[in-house]
Amino acid sequence: MPREARRIHLELTPEQRVTIAEVRRQIETEEKDELIAIGKRLRAAKHSGVAALNESLRLLRAEREAQGLSLADLEQRTGIAMSNLSKLENAEEPNPTIATLATYADALGKKLVISLSDAGVS
Repeated sequence: MPREARRIHLELTPEQRVTIAEVRRQIETEEKDELIAIGKRLRAAKHSGVAALNESLRLLRAEREAQGLSLADLEQRTGIAMSNLSKLENAEEPNPTIATLATYADALGKKLVISLSDAGVS
C-alpha cells in the first residue's frame, strides 16, 4: 500500500528568510539569463539530434526499399519483430537504441557510423 504524502510546514527563522530572498535575487539578476541560454542550447542540440536520427531512419528505410526487402524480410535478417521495425520506420518520435540501428544497418549490408564534431560544425 503506497504511503500517503504529507506536507511538512517549517517556520523559517528571519536569517533563513533573508538567505532565501538573497538566493532568489541572485538567480533573478545574475543567473537567470545564463540558465535560459543553457536551456536554449540544450533544446537546439536535442532538435539537431532528433533530426539526425530521423534522417538516418529515412536512409535505412530507403535502402531497404531500394533492395526490394519487405519488413518481413528484415525481421528474418535481424530478429526484430516486424511490428517494431514498422514503428521504427513510422513513429513520429522514434527512440531506438544504437544496437537496434546497427542491427538494421547490418541486415542491409551497411555499417552504422556515429561521429562527434564541435558544436556549430556540421
